[in-house]
Amino acid sequence: MKKRSRVIFLLTALITGLCIHASSALAEEGDSPESVVKAFAGAYFMLDETMAVYMSEKALYNENDVNRVDMYFRVKKQEAACRGYELSYLKMRPILMKTHVLSKDEDTAVIGFKAVMIRSINPLYRIVGYVFGLLEEHEYQTTVTVIRENGIWKVGPSGFAFPV
Repeated sequence: MKKRSRVIFLLTALITGLCIHASSALAEEGDSPESVVKAFAGAYFMLDETMAVYMSEKALYNENDVNRVDMYFRVKKQEAACRGYELSYLKMRPILMKTHVLSKDEDTAVIGFKAVMIRSINPLYRIVGYVFGLLEEHEYQTTVTVIRENGIWKVGPSGFAFPV
């Protein structure tokens, strides 16, 4: 009888702990400035056009109403062509992303962002590169302003390099 009550107690404690952990993880993944910066950075370094979803109107268009994401891809394609590569060669996979809130109010947040990235040519490159010592880690650090636009956090016009 004592063993059965111990097992029930341990299972109850384990399930309660998992529920608390899962609820805090889901709350953290929601619409927070940190999660928006991480999602945007992943799309930015992997050269994914969905990065525009995370950008505010002010950040997305310059003073001449030119889409900065389209201009960014044109510049990256030209850079890759000059180096003799395709655009996919310039993709960098962020493997370690860390964010911390520097300041925050109702409509604006300043987020410190730090990432370690590796080249992401194809999925096997990471394994082969690790085995043969070909991987180069690149560190990136910046401060990003995030603003609340229509009730949703969006990346503002600073932090990540875009053509003017």
